[in-house]
Amino acid sequence: MITFTISPDTVRAEPLPDRPDLPTWARDALSFVVKAGQAGETVSLEARLETMTPAEMADRLGISRPTVSRRIAEGSIRSVKIGNRHRIPVAEFERYRSQLLQDMADHYMDDIEADLLA
Repeated sequence: MITFTISPDTVRAEPLPDRPDLPTWARDALSFVVKAGQAGETVSLEARLETMTPAEMADRLGISRPTVSRRIAEGSIRSVKIGNRHRIPVAEFERYRSQLLQDMADHYMDDIEADLLA
């Protein structure tokens, strides 16, 4: 997790530039920071990895949670531990799903070709 802190003194020392070219979400974030800083509040921004539970991953893949847990234990699904719980980064879910689909396609390729060429 990455955290960035902005003190009220910093906000007061540097006026907000007029930046109409920024996307709405960025202008809204800047406006929030300025209002909080002017009120004497410290603002912290946090970036963290988007994750899912083994149960959520299992549900999306249509497999059982114990199967996901076994794949984590054997190392074919990478996870991070938060306390004593496993969390799977969304990027790892996408990688595993793509690999699973490719493996299925490879497995059935001969049958598909035979059906198409018959």
